[in-house]
Amino acid sequence: MSITMENTSNNIMALSDSAKTNIRIEPDKELVSAVKEAIGSNIYNMDNNKLGIGMSIGEIPSKGTSKFTLSYTLGAKQKNNELSLLPTEEKLKKLQANALKGTLIISQDDKDIAKFRLDSSQ
Repeated sequence: MSITMENTSNNIMALSDSAKTNIRIEPDKELVSAVKEAIGSNIYNMDNNKLGIGMSIGEIPSKGTSKFTLSYTLGAKQKNNELSLLPTEEKLKKLQANALKGTLIISQDDKDIAKFRLDSSQ
């Protein structure tokens, strides 16, 4: 998932320290249900996510925009000893239909600083 954020202030928003900044999705129950059906577990639970997550963050210039990327591993394309195979196309479509049923949360120093509904244009 890539998100473009706009900084309307006169100050740079520095989110580049990954040790202090975190981006996560807080899924609605429909999304959790779709993920559990497709993957077999809740990939949004960081304590139990065995598949992996990736995050690309940076800073947003004054009066500018920046792109942030958050990715979750859903499985492997080919059989291997590390990851289970990707879900079926049907399960992936159901997951995609529910993918925006949640809230994107940005935290700095373990404090939530912004929340955005994924299914909203706001």
